[in-house]
Amino acid sequence: MKRSNPDYSTTVVEEKPLETLDYGTQSQPVLKLKRGRQALDASKRLAFELSQFSTQQEILQTLVDLEKELPLESLEVVEFVIRSLWERFYETEDAAVRVKVISLLGSVARFPGVNVHAIAEELIKLLNAKDEDKTKDSQKVRTQIFNTLLTLGRLLDQEAKIIHHIEKGAIEHLKDPHFSVRCQCLCLIGHLNQGLDGGPSKLESEPQVGAQNLLASFAKDSDPRVRTSALQALLTLHDRGQKLDIAVYDQASLALNDDYEDVRMAAIKLVWVFSQADPERTVKLPSSDEVRLVDDAFIKICHMVNDLSMTVRREATGLLGSLHLRKKTEHEKRREIHASGGADSGAWSTGRTWGDKAPEPEIDPEDVSLMSSGACGAFVHGLEDEFMEVRSAAVDSLCELAYRNSSFAVQSLDFLADMMNDEIESVRLSAINSLSKISQHIQLREDQLETLLGVLEDFSGDTREAVRELLCHCVFATRACLHAAIHALLGNLSKYPQDKSSIWRCSKFLGEKHQHIASSLVPELLSTHPFFATPEPSIDDPAYVAILILVFNATAKSPTMLAMFPDHTNRHYAYLRDSQPDLVPQLVNEKSVSDLDSKRFEDGGSQTAKDFFESVQVRLRHVTSLNPVSKQQTLKTAIQDLKHVKSIDSLLSAGAECLCLYLQCKLMIVQAQQDKMWTVPAALCTHQSSGLKSLVENILSTSYRVEHTFTGLDSQQIFLLRQLRLIAHALQILVTQRSSRTNERNLNSMLQVWESFLNRIKTFSNFINTENINTDAFCAEVVSFPGFFESNITNPAGVVDYIQSIMLSHEVPCLELHSSLSQASAVLNEPRGGSDNPLCFSAGLTLGVNVEAILENVPDATKVKVQVVFPDLRCHWFIPKRDDIHVLSPTKQRLATTVILSHKGWSEPGLVEVSLVLKYTPDVDEESVLKLRSREDSSTDEETRGIKHTKSAKDSLVDGVINLCSPVQVCIMPKALR
Repeated sequence: MKRSNPDYSTTVVEEKPLETLDYGTQSQPVLKLKRGRQALDASKRLAFELSQFSTQQEILQTLVDLEKELPLESLEVVEFVIRSLWERFYETEDAAVRVKVISLLGSVARFPGVNVHAIAEELIKLLNAKDEDKTKDSQKVRTQIFNTLLTLGRLLDQEAKIIHHIEKGAIEHLKDPHFSVRCQCLCLIGHLNQGLDGGPSKLESEPQVGAQNLLASFAKDSDPRVRTSALQALLTLHDRGQKLDIAVYDQASLALNDDYEDVRMAAIKLVWVFSQADPERTVKLPSSDEVRLVDDAFIKICHMVNDLSMTVRREATGLLGSLHLRKKTEHEKRREIHASGGADSGAWSTGRTWGDKAPEPEIDPEDVSLMSSGACGAFVHGLEDEFMEVRSAAVDSLCELAYRNSSFAVQSLDFLADMMNDEIESVRLSAINSLSKISQHIQLREDQLETLLGVLEDFSGDTREAVRELLCHCVFATRACLHAAIHALLGNLSKYPQDKSSIWRCSKFLGEKHQHIASSLVPELLSTHPFFATPEPSIDDPAYVAILILVFNATAKSPTMLAMFPDHTNRHYAYLRDSQPDLVPQLVNEKSVSDLDSKRFEDGGSQTAKDFFESVQVRLRHVTSLNPVSKQQTLKTAIQDLKHVKSIDSLLSAGAECLCLYLQCKLMIVQAQQDKMWTVPAALCTHQSSGLKSLVENILSTSYRVEHTFTGLDSQQIFLLRQLRLIAHALQILVTQRSSRTNERNLNSMLQVWESFLNRIKTFSNFINTENINTDAFCAEVVSFPGFFESNITNPAGVVDYIQSIMLSHEVPCLELHSSLSQASAVLNEPRGGSDNPLCFSAGLTLGVNVEAILENVPDATKVKVQVVFPDLRCHWFIPKRDDIHVLSPTKQRLATTVILSHKGWSEPGLVEVSLVLKYTPDVDEESVLKLRSREDSSTDEETRGIKHTKSAKDSLVDGVINLCSPVQVCIMPKALR
């Protein structure tokens, strides 16, 4: 720095007057030193100001500002802040200030290296002060002290001694007259009680039981908030691994009848905890009978379904699903045998034993009634509750129990089917999804199916989709059920044509699961007649395609149906097999082996394509030894071969496309390196750089597409893509510098040109260090370039020559694919486009356009946006909600959303383009890179850039988006208001 300052000052003296030199010498050290010191000492300055302010408002504002500075810079600053906070605490008597100071002490103590023991001991001393000192503290201060002690205790969870002192202080203050202090003490005991602090003569369980009995005793406190805190503290003990005593269960059972809502909520959870922790323990009923704890808990929770509070009913209904009411037939039988002194035998009485009974038949579990337990109708009450939260919880619990018990699933089928007519959409969806989960245990009857098919007419697309998903998993009992389901789907298709793909998928599963029933419907579905020739249906009819998909999937498991097909059905099968391979299976014709031959051809072709793909990669390894002309020709040939591989084999499509795009980038870099521009004097290069600049833009956009749309790339492959962008950025700068005028190459313009490039090198270097990439000599030179640039900042020509020598001589390495890749894509099913009838709406108001698409291999669907381009070249992006994205499979998702459009009045209809794009974060601001151009061509490029990027299907570097599908044109017409 001592050598660079005189050089820089000397340069300034030669170009500018003396006043500028004086201004620079005064401002330079102030800017560098004052800025860093102010950011470093902000928290220390605020702590120092605490002793200067006297009013409550100023002190509280300073404390709030100090809290915003957390975490602090260093341990020295932390210790200074702690001392300042203690000084302010003892100087002030204002309760609000003292509460805030104690709260800040707990936050500051989390910094590593802080003496937490000292802060905790000081707070304990405040609690153990004399009565005359206590009068200065309000209940808020005492509550905050225990809250901070709880925070400190969690930091010192391994220090048994200090934890014991903190817990002892909390126990002593349980007699505090204010409820908030008692509540905080109970919470502290629940979180910090260790249960193993007794002496060697005590059992290990005694301290635990003592703490639990202490907490349970406060469940009878006069204040309901204290009772709630006591029960929640017991729940905390259970969460921390302590086994609760059975006496706590009795106290929780009594708390179920409490007048306060929160107390009953905590009691329900505590009863449920006992039912899960020790279900086989026997408890005594008021009638002196003994039952299992899990059964008693089930009965108690069932009673709470009739509670007055909605939140209690919802909690009780939700917990019912996790309990198993195993009927106690054998347990009751053994108890009766023991009471009568008999034996468990099926023989008749001998007459020699007093009280010996005749053998009774075995008890059927289905004959055991729950009427005596009081639990009868718990689910019925929950399903008929007036609040949708309770009904939804009842549906979920009913589904959870039915999923584990097939007989219970059959019994609950009618109730779940009735819930599909609920007035709330979320409850209907919950009922439909519940039936989907238990579909393996049930068969739908005609009356139940009629209720289900009626929901297909729902206006909500999510509800219709859920019903079709349920039909995919259901098994029908009769032929009439399948017939009704098919006609309902066809009617649904005519009313909602946008659901075509979902209906076709549903037809596929209906055919797979009902092949025997579908065989009797084939003549009716295909409209065939044994004597008369019927007309050939149109393959473009979606309803006919849905029928064919169902029939073909049923035929896959029942080949005898092939004889029932007319000739045109076989032709249509070949077409659908090629156009819809995911929906139409491979059929084996017993009369011909052509299908088997074609299958062998496909298998052999797949192996041939794989071998050819590997041979292309082997050829690319020898490209570096070729001359520039042969190298370009080899790359072009490899690109054509990879496009051919992509077209003949779907399994290799993603890998071939990835390598093809990378080779295109490499070819463009080779062409840029061999351009004649580098051999022409700079004065003649002004109008010869437009071609190179377009190459640079294509390299940047293509490399981003490869990185963000292909899943399965490792860090080394991503490193090569980032290296491509680094080379392209450098070429853009070199082209700009050679085509610019000499008088434009001053220091300020040079700094603006190289700023984004230095930022890219920084991110490039960070990526190398983070991923531990093995680098070569080229990367070492690039990473060390910022140091060279700083030392030669006054020599722009030298910097340009240095970077030109590096970039033009570098050989771009080949991309090695070691694993299979998957490419992100989207299929836009809605809107369809192509209609001449415009969607009309009033100007200034809104128009909703439904967007439905299938996303494949998109790892993060939240980055997908809907792009709308208006005729005036304005581009808007709409972010779908999380609820609009539905997972169909691990690699496939369905997007269903509504885009709200609005515009001013138009004189005639216009076309807007709707597409799906993937948003990504670029390495640097690519807009600044694209703006690097000389004055001669900047105006022309800026005028055409908007049209070029907006109206084409290319990716946008400026906006950071990648197109996932081709845009669909929708005709709209905003009408002007009269």
